[in-house]
Amino acid sequence: MKKYTPFIFVLLFLLALLSIALFPAFSSILGTITLLLTLSLSTYTIYTKHTGTEHARAKILKDVGVMVLTLVSVIFLGGIASMLANAQVGLRFGELAGLLSAIAASFGVGYLVRVGVGRLAG
Repeated sequence: MKKYTPFIFVLLFLLALLSIALFPAFSSILGTITLLLTLSLSTYTIYTKHTGTEHARAKILKDVGVMVLTLVSVIFLGGIASMLANAQVGLRFGELAGLLSAIAASFGVGYLVRVGVGRLAG
C-alpha cells in the first residue's frame, strides 16, 4: 500500500483539477473523499508506527491530536485563502485560484506544525 500512496494522491489531485473544469458539482464530494482517505491513512500509519512500543496509547493519542489540530488549521486557513483569492481573481478563475491557495496554505501550516512539534519533541 505504501508503494502506491503517492500515485493515489497525485491521481486525486488531478481528478480535483479536472472536476473543477468538467464537473463543478463533483468537486466538493471529491474533496470530502480525499479528506477522509487522508485522515484514515494517517491514523492507520500512526497506529502501526506506535503499536508495541512503550506508552503506545499516549503516543498514538498525541500524534492523532496533532494531526487533527493541523487538519482543522489547514481547513480554516485554506478556506480563508481560497475565499480571498476568489474575491481577487473573479468568478471565472476563482475556483482554480482558490484550490491552489488552499494547497499552499496547507503546505505552509503543515511545515509550521512539523517544525513546532520537532522543537517540542527534540
